[in-house]
Amino acid sequence: MRLRKALALTAVLVATTAPTAAADIGTGGGARPAPALPSRAQATCGDGKSTAFPIGARIRGGPAVYRTGGGPQTWYLDLTNTTNSTCTAIHPVVVLTDKARALRPAHLRMEFDAPSGTLPVSLERTDRDEIIAVFDGGDAFPGFTVAPGGSLTVKVALAFSPDAPTGEVVADAALVQRKGDDGDWIGEAGGYRFSVEGPEGSGEAGSLAHTGPREWTYGAGAAAALAAGGGLLLGARRLRRPAP
Repeated sequence: MRLRKALALTAVLVATTAPTAAADIGTGGGARPAPALPSRAQATCGDGKSTAFPIGARIRGGPAVYRTGGGPQTWYLDLTNTTNSTCTAIHPVVVLTDKARALRPAHLRMEFDAPSGTLPVSLERTDRDEIIAVFDGGDAFPGFTVAPGGSLTVKVALAFSPDAPTGEVVADAALVQRKGDDGDWIGEAGGYRFSVEGPEGSGEAGSLAHTGPREWTYGAGAAAALAAGGGLLLGARRLRRPAP
């Protein structure tokens, strides 16, 4: 069973997650979800006694502008294990939200570096018109492993097709530890905001400069988008790290 079908956040997150504050690159300021319903699996990454996630995460290094029809550009997802145990089977799940809700899976290509080589993400559109990008390598990827107290950086490449809609996009990330057909929600990364613009020199380029007030608000981050997307992380629960 594909990871995006096998794992899912329960819909309780939609009702209990607070709205996301303005997104910034690498701040870790994404939505903080209320605890979800317990999963059937026993926790192996943290012991549930702390309010913090066992895996710290940060998005960094991404460009402010992507050009339609341009080559892939790189950004990074840093993972830090704050526990004294090894955390395995970690699958990042990125939610891409655009203002016009016009973005479709066919408009973008995303890949990530794994120990076995460069792998594709699985892309799916939710019923709220977000794009979900699951780091599963087309079922070929068992997930990342982070040693106790260790860190891991995941290199991500993202490109947009020539016919992709232009506009502002926010990428939020949730981290899921897969356990068969179940999983634990073990981390998140705050929003990475960027613009998709037309080719260099076109009339569309620069039309979305980040100035002036914004008249719209992004969704409640990765938690709400995943839960509203028809069950992409079923049974996943928030898992906390041990208290110091």
